Amino acid sequence: MNDWNIKTIVLGYDGSSGASRALDLVSTLARKHGARVVVVNAYEMKSPDTDGYRWGAVRDAAQDTAQEAVARLEAAGVAAEPQISDGAAGDVLLRVAESQDADLIVVGRRGQGLLAELLLGSTSEYVVRRAKVPVLVAH
Repeated sequence: MNDWNIKTIVLGYDGSSGASRALDLVSTLARKHGARVVVVNAYEMKSPDTDGYRWGAVRDAAQDTAQEAVARLEAAGVAAEPQISDGAAGDVLLRVAESQDADLIVVGRRGQGLLAELLLGSTSEYVVRRAKVPVLVAH
């Protein structure tokens, strides 16, 4: 795929070690292709009776985590922007990838083990099965 022109990469980033490995890969790819990166962090407010203060704290933590990745990418010379959203991580990543006309989605893989993945699923598997663009899973 020598003619594949990567202009926009969507990175799922939650601050985990898998996400950090994904960020390292994205940094290299983005520099090589001159691509911009949209750093996505999803948070889910499951309780309808959560007070506004708690909701704000969760949203702010998600923003801080995404901004941490943006700062790392910008320090490496990569154009990046944060995007946070309420919702399930897989759905948010797919929605952002579509709205940003992404050429690639990059996510980390959590080491929960094969049995846990078979029984519970994972964000990376969810995205791989449903994405309309290539997905790179960092191990």
